[in-house]
Amino acid sequence: MELSKEQLLQIDNYIFSYGIKYYDVRTEVVDHFANILETKLDKNPDLNLKREIENIHRNFSDRGFSKLLEEKTKAVQSKFYKNSLKHLITFFKLPKIIVTVTLFYVLFLLMNLFDDKENFFVSLYAVLLFIIVRIFYQYRKTKNNQKESFLVLNKTNNFLQMLNFIFICFNSITNFRVEESFLNPIHNNIHLGIFVLLLLFYWSGESVFHQNKKLVKKQYPNVIV
Repeated sequence: MELSKEQLLQIDNYIFSYGIKYYDVRTEVVDHFANILETKLDKNPDLNLKREIENIHRNFSDRGFSKLLEEKTKAVQSKFYKNSLKHLITFFKLPKIIVTVTLFYVLFLLMNLFDDKENFFVSLYAVLLFIIVRIFYQYRKTKNNQKESFLVLNKTNNFLQMLNFIFICFNSITNFRVEESFLNPIHNNIHLGIFVLLLLFYWSGESVFHQNKKLVKKQYPNVIV
């Protein structure tokens, strides 16, 4: 017995009230509940829907929806970083390696404009801070326009973890270097190369995010993303 839109909405509201705020995860859980309920309604059309929804929830897992959300979050984040890494590798193959070389060369020319190379790398750190501010601004702007939130598009969580990793790496290298080290061109070039690598990793994350956004728009055309 196929469930009506009102019954599906009842399931959706119930799941939402128990902490599943992400539309993509909620849709999956609603489908799971609906399949079980349709089978039960075929056997007993007079079934109490609300009571059966609660029964399915109790039998869902030892920790209800929280375990599911944790597993989904880990899976989505793992896929995000894996795809970001794959995208990063493309910057070291033709034709994108031209972008990598050009970016390094432009930053190399800028670095040589600084007499004190340490000030240059502090400026690069400021660029990373700007990226964080941009992410927060973009997130707030997107959140205001979104009708629903999606786990696969949970940008702040994924990107802040990524930027935290980039910050730690770059800041550790800068702090580890002594004053004499900034007078060594080889050390400066290696440091610059690491910055380019980290920046391209962030860039790759942006590309993966926009690819995911296109897929979500295609899968959920009636939802504002």
